Amino acid sequence: MPPVGPVTYRLGREADMVTCLGVWRAAVDDYQGRLNQPPMPEETGPLRRHLVHLLATDPDRFWVAEVERTEGAAAGPWLVGFAMATVRDGLWYLAMLFVLPAVQGRGIGAGLLDRAQAGRDMPAGVPAVPGPDNAFDTRIHTWGMATDTAQPISNGLYARRGMVPRLPIWRLAGEPTRWSALPALPASLEAVSFDAIAANGHEGPRRLADVVDGIDREVIGLTHQADHEFLRRDGRAGFLVRERGGRVLGYVYGSTTGRIGPVAALDPDLLPSLLGVAIRHTPILGTAGVWVPGSADPAIRALLEAGLHFDRFPGLLCWSRPEMPFARYLPINLAMV
Repeated sequence: MPPVGPVTYRLGREADMVTCLGVWRAAVDDYQGRLNQPPMPEETGPLRRHLVHLLATDPDRFWVAEVERTEGAAAGPWLVGFAMATVRDGLWYLAMLFVLPAVQGRGIGAGLLDRAQAGRDMPAGVPAVPGPDNAFDTRIHTWGMATDTAQPISNGLYARRGMVPRLPIWRLAGEPTRWSALPALPASLEAVSFDAIAANGHEGPRRLADVVDGIDREVIGLTHQADHEFLRRDGRAGFLVRERGGRVLGYVYGSTTGRIGPVAALDPDLLPSLLGVAIRHTPILGTAGVWVPGSADPAIRALLEAGLHFDRFPGLLCWSRPEMPFARYLPINLAMV
């Protein structure tokens, strides 16, 4: 590594995305390689689309760190780390924070986290952003994120900020082979596509948003309509499950690429049937994959019985409150609730 000068921080831009994805891959491959795990896939299109979406909704929570290379042909600013976070209805959620292995240990991760939490730059001499009870943004009542179990140093940083590791989250992947484990809906219930509801006159999109927001408020205590709109633009198909002519009981997203989620159920025992709706209604070109928190045990048992398997190490959901909303909810992925 060439000699480098002080670290500077600035707001990130869409033009930084390719470099940030390179930082992400280098950092993940570094620590996972030491655990004899395979390298990350070369295809980053889906992840890049997610990050562009997060930049569009929360531009003041995307920060990059640069150092000045002082010698050689590569002299000049060098982007060495980045952090992205979102605020959704009082929940601050860290989507990503990665620093190149060559410059780790210089406090860059903490500096990026300061700014992503504050939503603004930090003048010299200002201490790190306090914990969840003394935030710069008084609208924020909960701080959360997902991390890897294999990163104890980073996890200590997050826990000191109040985001305590509380719950494992597993990626289950594979091809369903035992359909009885993901039962079809009983005759008293029906699945209706989001597209069918949204196409029902001028009021269709508003009705759909109101119904989905109502489920989200009851199940996870917040709304995130911008993320639902992004998922549909990105090719995931949503379905409401409701009593015939009556109450809505939950929703699920599926896709032909195999990505399933988010999934929300008023009754956690409905999760296996909701997963069955996603798999039956969106023919998958390959294997299915879904992130399942450890508290959503009906979903874990059903997916394992159906033939899916635990994929790699689990993640950890870190939360500033002891109460967590994941017994009835499977998130979009580790970067988005």
